[in-house]
Amino acid sequence: MTDEQRIVAWGDELIKLHDGFRRDLADLRSPRAGAVDLRTHCLTFCDALHAHHEGEDNALFPHLGAEHPELAETLTRLRSEHRVVARLTERIRQLLDHDGTAIGEELDRLATELEAHLDYEEEQLVPILNKMLALPEEA
Repeated sequence: MTDEQRIVAWGDELIKLHDGFRRDLADLRSPRAGAVDLRTHCLTFCDALHAHHEGEDNALFPHLGAEHPELAETLTRLRSEHRVVARLTERIRQLLDHDGTAIGEELDRLATELEAHLDYEEEQLVPILNKMLALPEEA
């Protein structure tokens, strides 16, 4: 299959997915978010982000590591960043289960970490993903 026959540019799709996470997080941090909506949207966002990172850790990154050994350091860093993001989303869940105090501060921390992570992942992986003809099954 040539580039002209490629149906999906996986790197471009990753950027679209990441842009959705960026928009959702911006909405969560907006003063317009009400307490009930904030809880529902936070939990939905955290679940979607966790599922995305699990798919990368369990399928995409092992595949990329096998095909591109030069990415070993990059993939190690991305996995480490996933753990940082997971700790932050877990803290947000804990705050939602209590009174929600300081949720804004945690969302700000999450935004800082997640933006840096998404930017780095896109910079490092999009060119490679756009050359792939298919993604691994579980990604």
